[in-house]
Amino acid sequence: MSAKINSAESIRGLACLAVVFSHLAMSFFPYLHHFDPQETTDLKWVYHVHHLPFGFLYSGDAAVFVFFVLSGYVLSYAILKSPQQFHSKIKNMMIKRYPRLMIPALTSCLLIWSVFKIIHIDGSHVGAWLHAFTVQNFSFTHALYEGTIGAFLFSESDINWVLWTMTIELMGSFVLFFLLYLYHYKKIAFWLASLLIPCLAFMWRGQGFSFGISSFIIGIYIYLYAKTLPNPVAIIMLLIGLYFAGAHNTSTAYVGLHYILGEKTYDYCNFMAGILIVYSVLMSPLLSRHLDHPILVWLGKLSFSIYLLHLLMLYLVCIPLFNLFLTWHWNYSASVLVSGLSAIGMTLIAANFYSRYVDQFAIDTSNRIAGKILNSPAKH
Repeated sequence: MSAKINSAESIRGLACLAVVFSHLAMSFFPYLHHFDPQETTDLKWVYHVHHLPFGFLYSGDAAVFVFFVLSGYVLSYAILKSPQQFHSKIKNMMIKRYPRLMIPALTSCLLIWSVFKIIHIDGSHVGAWLHAFTVQNFSFTHALYEGTIGAFLFSESDINWVLWTMTIELMGSFVLFFLLYLYHYKKIAFWLASLLIPCLAFMWRGQGFSFGISSFIIGIYIYLYAKTLPNPVAIIMLLIGLYFAGAHNTSTAYVGLHYILGEKTYDYCNFMAGILIVYSVLMSPLLSRHLDHPILVWLGKLSFSIYLLHLLMLYLVCIPLFNLFLTWHWNYSASVLVSGLSAIGMTLIAANFYSRYVDQFAIDTSNRIAGKILNSPAKH
């Protein structure tokens, strides 16, 4: 099982890099995504990449679904691996989940607020998406609110734009706890609830929220019922998943799918990609073994910190370097490449410290809270 869990960490790390690449693309080469039909590009390589099936390299949405499916799988593993400890495990994790996510998220909001108050960086030369990030104006109290309540209950992400996923991450976790409780006592209730909950999620908050909650549930099903795949099947499934992850509605590589799915191509394919990628890797000893690499596992352990910090590093590192290279009359693409890679390098360094001090503090604090609540004497 350790190879599977290590490969799960590796997938998470690679998916986090895809999120960073996605935001770099939106900041400097928006035609790679081409979300705006009016958008054009003078760069031939950008045009050709958009119309090739390599979008998985910078598919932020597919990466997010990978996160959710992995969370469903890994949380199920943590709770169910020792059946005799089921009750204590599920109560412990229910108590810990919010502070475990909230402390790093809140810290990231306060960091961004602090930096924006002290340092002003000219973002007028970057794309509209990243420029909008640089001209934000928000208060300390709003940073506190978003990092503790807004991001977790209402998907608000005015300060740290990646925090919209925290609502699904938190609510998906509690859906998982509820479903595993049903599975432990009444499997038929588990099966029925796992079909009903995505429908209720859709009625409550729409397709994106429903897909996110469904990803958690599918992660549970992969842990409980998925069988080991023959290597050829796993490799084909992974390739199909990567192909789906690169889907864009206007890409010629997806004309056939767009003919069938229409404007839903991007949404449906990214959702399916998360499932296929996780399933193929975790259920293939060959793929799991190849992804069980120390560097990739390390990247996975830093993934939450990278996710929370990379926009701040784009602001502090990427934009100033990009501006400098433009004054030196560098080629646009070369300027983006060097400044972007520099920002990624600094993100990894910052994430290493963040993981060690902030993320670990969140883990230790949530453990202490759970320990105090669960070990406190009953009151009569």
